[in-house]
Amino acid sequence: MRKKNLTKKQKTYIASCGLKPNNWYIETETEDAYYLVSKIGQHRLIKKENCK
Repeated sequence: MRKKNLTKKQKTYIASCGLKPNNWYIETETEDAYYLVSKIGQHRLIKKENCK
């Protein structure tokens, strides 16, 4: 799967979860979660209803 840059809406949501959006890419987005991969190769799953 190809990594994609974040949209402005995704950046604000990921920042509200405590991550620095400049260090992360979207690997996959589903209806209820983001699958993120960092620039150094770490993977993270963030559910859309957990933060804010």
